[in-house]
Amino acid sequence: MLALYHGLYATRIYLPFSTLSRQLRSFTRRARGRKNLRAQTTRLPQVPWTRCTATRLPRVWEPGKANGNVRISELGILSALAAECADGTRLFEIGTFDGRTTLNLAMNCPAGCEVHTLDLPPDVETRYAIAEGERHMVEKTRSGVRYESYRSTHPAVVGKIHQWLGDSAAFDYTPFVGTCSLFFVDGSHAYDYALSDTRAAMLLARPGGVIVWHDYGVWEGVTRALEELEEREHLGLRHISGTSLVYWKKPSA
Repeated sequence: MLALYHGLYATRIYLPFSTLSRQLRSFTRRARGRKNLRAQTTRLPQVPWTRCTATRLPRVWEPGKANGNVRISELGILSALAAECADGTRLFEIGTFDGRTTLNLAMNCPAGCEVHTLDLPPDVETRYAIAEGERHMVEKTRSGVRYESYRSTHPAVVGKIHQWLGDSAAFDYTPFVGTCSLFFVDGSHAYDYALSDTRAAMLLARPGGVIVWHDYGVWEGVTRALEELEEREHLGLRHISGTSLVYWKKPSA
């Protein structure tokens, strides 16, 4: 029941009220003639989260947000998308960090699904430079500590999770091509990595599969990469209103 309460709070309370709060702050700044130097101008069309999933009451575990985590509203949306994955398919995540999102994907997806999560260990030399300011997300003692804390109480759920370590730009994705019903891109926010991870996501998504990107409008590299991709290929990328998530569903045919 607590997970249902957190899901209700995430999507029905936090999301609309946080969106309204940001709009009011923006209006106040404009009225005072001030600019928000940290805000990015975004160009992708917006869509409400309810247009991306039929699940209206997702379940959310680990609602507390650490620096580097998705917002609880975004966690609720990702949980709803995971609940709609076809049984027996794979979910793939680039950017494990502390495993909060990983845990929620595993908790919500069908029992026969696998959740694969890839993280960059601190001692690996990367193919591309990572963005300034994200080093703290790499230099941690261990990936996935939040889902590991559930191993004794929810062994079947945590057993669905497969942890991979390495550079996402050099990882061998061959065994996963065309098998993923949900792919979450939340690795390095540098432009080159945003492009590289997006290419991997497009390759691994099965027909009808969904790709979600995090930190659009927050990190310049992610914003530029996605807007350039949409301008060039006209895929139909959509910015989920009130969040930093971008949504895309791979055509079924």
